Amino acid sequence: MEKRKKFITNVIFYAIIGSIAIGIYKYILPVTAPFIVAFILAALIQLPVRKWGGVSLKRKKAFAVLLCGSFYTAFFLSVTFAGLKLLEGAGNIIASAPVIYSERIVPALEKLVNHLETAAAPLDACMSQKIESDFQTISQGMGKYISEFSVKAVEWISTEAVAFPGFVIKIVITIVATFFMAADFDRIIAFFKKLIPEEKQELVKNGGNYIKNILFLFLKSYSILFLLTFTELSVGFLIIGIPYAFLCAFAIALFDILPALGTGGILVPWALILFVMGDTALAIEMLVLETTVTVIRNIVEPKIVGRQIGLHPLAALISMYVGLKTFGIIGMFCFPVMAVIAVNFEKNGIKSFSCPYTTV
Repeated sequence: MEKRKKFITNVIFYAIIGSIAIGIYKYILPVTAPFIVAFILAALIQLPVRKWGGVSLKRKKAFAVLLCGSFYTAFFLSVTFAGLKLLEGAGNIIASAPVIYSERIVPALEKLVNHLETAAAPLDACMSQKIESDFQTISQGMGKYISEFSVKAVEWISTEAVAFPGFVIKIVITIVATFFMAADFDRIIAFFKKLIPEEKQELVKNGGNYIKNILFLFLKSYSILFLLTFTELSVGFLIIGIPYAFLCAFAIALFDILPALGTGGILVPWALILFVMGDTALAIEMLVLETTVTVIRNIVEPKIVGRQIGLHPLAALISMYVGLKTFGIIGMFCFPVMAVIAVNFEKNGIKSFSCPYTTV
């Protein structure tokens, strides 16, 4: 009976926590997002400030402001350059999609259908006619879909451009808030400390440090893996002559970082399509590249990531899916990280996730 009461209490407790989290995401986060981002950036800037900023308060503030300016200048120059290149490549791919379909995919599919008709003709003449009829229907439907996709993609870009001024305002608010928070970070932290009961401050501090260490290790490890995968794919695509090699490598490396997914989710279907299209040599080269990337990843990942932030693929997939359905793209990335933190809390005997009403 006591166990049943504890179970029911835990379910109610976590349901309340989940409801609060969903409410915060839907109603509070959109309003406070610029300030949350600004606070995170200001906290990161404090690392070099505390190391090289000296002891003078004025010098620390000046150094923090200088670092903010340098960071945003470098960030926007990099984003502008990369964005222009990505837009150019994506625009060319979208515009050329109908041509690629009509000139390369359709002939390859016709060739495949001819083989099927030849193989089916001795068995049943009606089957051969059925294959040809179905192919014509599918081909026309795919051609129409690809043409409409190109048009809709351009329309979507135009629609998003209308919302750009609001996005710019959020960026400006984030930048200004980052400067203020970085300059007065210690005062802001002192204010929040006053809101926490004195007997709980040590627990909050230890828990915060633990989470920071896990997050830092997580981000550092997967940043290295992302750069490694991007470099391997870029070199491989350049060698085998894939157009827009860096753009394709960047997109696939991002896909590879997602929990429970990998480069094979794109490269293997790509190779199969190339086989169907008759480009056997390029398909084999694509599979060799996928094998190389996978082997290197399996050798390097345990050494870089380590067991301490490991997560079972099924748990990663479930947390990613639940996060996507509950909180969208943000949840898809955050939920696996939260799962990793929870697992490490449990491994290290930290019961921060236990219901406070069931503790003795």
